[in-house]
Amino acid sequence: MKQFIKYFLLFTLPILILGLFTEFLLRKIPNDYIQKKEFLDKNSDSVEVLFLGNSHSFYGVNPTYFSSNSFNASHVSQSLDYDFEILKKYNNHWRKLKCIAIPISCFSLFGRLETGPESWREKNYTIYYKITASDKFIDYSEAIGNKLNVVLRRLNSYYILGKSNISSSNLGWGIDFNSNKKMDLKLTGEIAAKKHTMKNDKCFIENLNILKSIIAFAKINGVNILFYTPPAYHTYSDNLDSNQINQTIKAIVEVDQINDNVSYHNFLFDSSFSEIDFYDADHLNEIGAKKFTGKLDTLINQEKQSLWH
Repeated sequence: MKQFIKYFLLFTLPILILGLFTEFLLRKIPNDYIQKKEFLDKNSDSVEVLFLGNSHSFYGVNPTYFSSNSFNASHVSQSLDYDFEILKKYNNHWRKLKCIAIPISCFSLFGRLETGPESWREKNYTIYYKITASDKFIDYSEAIGNKLNVVLRRLNSYYILGKSNISSSNLGWGIDFNSNKKMDLKLTGEIAAKKHTMKNDKCFIENLNILKSIIAFAKINGVNILFYTPPAYHTYSDNLDSNQINQTIKAIVEVDQINDNVSYHNFLFDSSFSEIDFYDADHLNEIGAKKFTGKLDTLINQEKQSLWH
């Protein structure tokens, strides 16, 4: 038995050391989650307008063009529960926060990161934000939480090829979706609309409760909330499930009506956005992001008397 234990340790120890070293290397690769957390650690007490949400906010709102001190804390596939977790994490630091802006896309009330196709992103909140919303063991490890080919590709990309893994600006805006590499708007519209069509009544109720918690959190802290449905190209909006988008808009309008610190605006069919503004059918490029950020800035400035107390 002792001989078996000896050989077992001799066999597993190098694997364990290799695994730990790999984990160390992966965690040392700079990424958007590290960058945004470090910004909020240092500057959350000076942020006046905070943008949260999914990729529609990540690529669609560029704080550079905002007149108030603002930051984009959204991430790709970030669902409402993680918006709330970020708010709570810096609960004692929002000293100057006046407004929170959150996109209500057609899927926002029907989906959660943990149940979606990009649930692997949960580990990024656990590891880098130190948010323990997940109870899955794999979400505490980069090496275990990624497929082997992904691990090898990331190590090669950063340590061998010297490529950056950062895809956001210093103020949190996603910089990758630019007009130089525009996607097929017809095809991406049809694919995205189908992908975003979902029917989950349980998730819908859970997300409405999360919205209520976010609103209550904001009220306690004297903060107002701007909910908005982001603009999209017609090949996306025309292919959305009408029942789903109508249910979403109906729900958020009701939330707006019963909460005096909430305002809602729908840009989904805004005709001022044209083909030149989009990277794909449901994401803005840098041109569209500048335009949309300007609209949000004007909107908040116009409503300061009623929106910012």
